[in-house]
Amino acid sequence: MSTWQAILGDQQPSAGGVRQPALALCDHLAVIRVTGDEAGDYLQGQITADLKHIDEGAQRLAMHLSLKGRGLVSARVAAMPGGYLLVVPQARVDDTLRCFEKYKLRAKADFQPDAELAVAQLSGGVDGTLAEAGLPVPGAGQSAHRDGITVLRYAHADVALLVAAPGLLGAHWQALSAERALVDSNGARFQDILAGEAQVFSGGEDLFLPQVLNYDVLGGVSFKKGCYTGQEVVARMHFKGKLKQRMRAFQYQGPPLQAGESLRNADGKAVGEVVDSAPGAPAPVALAALRVTHEGELYHGDQPLHAEPLDLPYSLPQPKS
Repeated sequence: MSTWQAILGDQQPSAGGVRQPALALCDHLAVIRVTGDEAGDYLQGQITADLKHIDEGAQRLAMHLSLKGRGLVSARVAAMPGGYLLVVPQARVDDTLRCFEKYKLRAKADFQPDAELAVAQLSGGVDGTLAEAGLPVPGAGQSAHRDGITVLRYAHADVALLVAAPGLLGAHWQALSAERALVDSNGARFQDILAGEAQVFSGGEDLFLPQVLNYDVLGGVSFKKGCYTGQEVVARMHFKGKLKQRMRAFQYQGPPLQAGESLRNADGKAVGEVVDSAPGAPAPVALAALRVTHEGELYHGDQPLHAEPLDLPYSLPQPKS
């Protein structure tokens, strides 16, 4: 929380998520800057999203895959003056750097974490608050940069990330926080779960095809651009395969669920894996990659979760017959 002390003063964010308009401190996220003459060409060959759309102003969730097409790391990618921003889980910065630098060789692309940048999240009434604060208001699924502040607008939910130095965020804090609940990083993850937007957190490495986490619906995987690591597996599943899992959201009763943990049905058979979870009101929420044929109760170990499905803000493709 030290990054935020000068801004917050005596304010204390609430732990967990709320469904009303909120402002979240995203100290679970970090920013990596990608610069260099060949940064775009190199990234295009390393991530699932098509950088052409990002260069045109879009923001996208994207993965870097293993050879078997599963996500090793993920990032929210946007263009910035002179390069690109990768917004990644704080705990996975080193893993992300290792993955992206593994194939770099002599490519003129530089990946540098920027500890001087902080990330905040707005949820609910986003456009009006941004306008009131005098900040850019990008369209759905777009990004915008002005005077040192980058705004990343989710495509299917009333949520945006603000990336800037703490001092710049502090200059707009009164307008950003007006009539909003102030929440911590769990509150931000709560909103991401309701938005159906997931990253690869520790424990979830090398488990999920991008389509399983709905990146195909979110524009985070391209089936038309050139080759990238794991692309053949992803394309084969899209054009010829039958996807056995899809990510779904639910609220439940119980302790936090960790990424990669197995979920079972009433017969004790594994039916999926946890993607993320977060505490909040009226109940904790979670994302899980579940078998498309699964119906009924979910169990964590031998404990029922009393799971209640939550609607995602986007439609999923019908399973192939």
